[in-house]
Amino acid sequence: MIIRKFRYEDLEQVIRIAYSSLDDHYTPDFFLTLWEASPHGFIVAEEENILGFILGVLTDVHSLRILMLCVDEAHRRKGVGTALINAFIKKFPKVGRVYLEVKITNRVAIKFYEKLGFHIVDFLPHFYTDGTDGYLMEKRLF
Repeated sequence: MIIRKFRYEDLEQVIRIAYSSLDDHYTPDFFLTLWEASPHGFIVAEEENILGFILGVLTDVHSLRILMLCVDEAHRRKGVGTALINAFIKKFPKVGRVYLEVKITNRVAIKFYEKLGFHIVDFLPHFYTDGTDGYLMEKRLF
C-alpha cells in the first residue's frame, strides 16, 4: 500500500468511495476546493486503485481537523484508515491536537477513533444536515 498526496486523476475514485461510505454526497467541486485550500491534507491510500482517503485541514498552528476519512468497503479493517490518519498527522509535526466530528450513530467509527487515541470531548446537537447529532472527538499528540 502506498500513501501519497491526492492528484486530480484520483477524483473519480475518491468520489465513488465517498458516495458509498457517507450519507451526504459532495460535488467534485467540493473536493477540488478543499484540495486547493489544503493540498497537504488530502491524502490517498493506493494499491492498484484508491483504497481510501483522508481530507483534513490545519485549523491553526496547533490543531488539525479531519474533515473526511473514507475507506472502500472491501478494504476496511485492514489498516488503511489507521495508515491514512498517521500519514496526515505526520505531515504536520508541530501540531498538538487533532479533532474530528462523527455521527453518534456511527458506533464502528467511534470505536475505531477511540482505538487510535481519540476521546469524545463534546456533544454536537443536530450537527449533520440530516439532523443527526454528533460528537466532537479529539486526540492530544503531546
